[in-house]
Amino acid sequence: MPDDTIGIDISKATLDIHRLSDGKMMSFSNCPAGFKALSKFCAQTTVTR
Repeated sequence: MPDDTIGIDISKATLDIHRLSDGKMMSFSNCPAGFKALSKFCAQTTVTR
C-alpha cells in the first residue's frame, strides 16, 4: 500500500475527508461514533500527513 495524504475539514457537525490517491471523499459525524468510522477509513491506507 503506498503512502498517501488525507485532508480533513473539521466543523461543529461533521468531519469531511478527502483521500488524495483515489479522490475518495467521505463525511463523518463529529462525535465518538464518527471518530471510530474515521479511524477505520484512515486504516485503509498508510497516511503520510
